[in-house]
Amino acid sequence: MSAKYGINIEIYNQATKAYTINNTRTLAIVGDDVKKENEWLKYYPSIDEALKSVGNGSIKDALEDLKASGINTTLILSSFVKDTQEDKNQRQQANIGKALLAMEVLLQAEQATGFKPKFILAPTYNNQRGFWEELKKVGDKLGAVYALEILEIQEDKINAFIKDFQSKRAIITYQMVQRSDLVIRPLANFIIAQYIKVMNQSEYGFAQTFSNRIIDGVASIVDTVEFISGEDCRADRLRSKGITMAISDDGIRSWGGETTDPDFPSIHSAVIFDTIIETIAKSQKEAIDKQVSDTLKKVVDDLEAFYRKLIANNVIIGFSVSVPENLNTNESIAEGKIYIEHKAQETPIIKNITNKIYKVDSYGAELVKELN
Repeated sequence: MSAKYGINIEIYNQATKAYTINNTRTLAIVGDDVKKENEWLKYYPSIDEALKSVGNGSIKDALEDLKASGINTTLILSSFVKDTQEDKNQRQQANIGKALLAMEVLLQAEQATGFKPKFILAPTYNNQRGFWEELKKVGDKLGAVYALEILEIQEDKINAFIKDFQSKRAIITYQMVQRSDLVIRPLANFIIAQYIKVMNQSEYGFAQTFSNRIIDGVASIVDTVEFISGEDCRADRLRSKGITMAISDDGIRSWGGETTDPDFPSIHSAVIFDTIIETIAKSQKEAIDKQVSDTLKKVVDDLEAFYRKLIANNVIIGFSVSVPENLNTNESIAEGKIYIEHKAQETPIIKNITNKIYKVDSYGAELVKELN
C-alpha cells in the first residue's frame, strides 16, 4: 500500500517484448502399424523411443529412414491397423480411408500432446492425387511442410500428374533411393529429414533452404535424373515445375525447394512468413481485451523490435509497420478492431550465378613490360 505522505515510486515495465520464435519442429508421421495399441495419436521425444514402441508397418519403415539420416526430432505418430479384407481393391480403399482419418486427427495433436506438427510424412499413402488434396488441407491449417510422392519417372507424366495442383508447403518428389543399408526407399523421407536438420541448426534456421546440400543416409540414387550444371537439363526443368530431386554432383545432393504456388515460388519464403505469422499471433495474445490507449503503441514497438531482430539475423532485408488511418476508422476502433499493416521482404537465396567471361587481346603488352 502506498504511503499517504512523502514520496511514492511505482515502476512499470514499458520495455518492448522480445518475440520468441518457436523452433520446435515436431514431425508427424501418418501410417500403418500392426500394433493396435498404438492407434491414433502418440508422442515420442526421439526416433529411438518411437522405434522401441512401434511394430512393423509404413511408420516403422519411415522411422528407419529418419534414423539413417541422423536427425534428432520430436515425433507425433498417427497410426492405424491395416484392413484385412480379401478383396485387394476393397482393402486398398479401406486403408486409404483409414490413412485419411489418421491424417485428420493431426488437427487435434496440439490439444492431445502439447505439440503442433510442423512437418508431415504419410509414406505409402501420399502418392495419390485425392490424398494430396486432403494432406494439403491439413498441412495448411497447421502451417506444416509436407511431402508428396509421384509414382512416375517420365518427365511428361510427372508434369501431367501435378497439373492444376498448387501448394506453397508441399515438397514433391518422385525418385527412389538406396538407403545407407542398401534398402530401396522413397526420397521424400530423407528430404524432410534434411529440412528438419537445417532448421535445427540455429534459432533462425527456418530462413535457410534444404536445397544443394548433401543428403545424409542415402547411398545411391535408383531413379537417376539428367543434371548438367549450366545447361538446360531435366533436373532443372522439373525443379522449375516444383519437383525436388536427388542429384549426383560432388556427392548425393538435394535439388529443389521450388513450389507449385505462383505467389510463393520458393518453399523457404512460405516457411519464413509462416514463422513470422505464428510468432506474432502467439505474442500478441496478451493485447486482447486491453484498452487501446494502453496497448497499441507497445504492440507496434514490439513488432518493430521483432522485425529489426529478423534483419540482424538475415531473415528479412526490410520492413515497415504502420497503423493506417483509412483502415482504423472511428467505427472499427469503437468495435475494438485494430488494423496494423506490415510490409516485409525476405532475404533472397541465390539460385543462379552468371559469369560473363570475355576473351580479349588487349593485355599482350604486359609481356613486354616484364622484360624491361
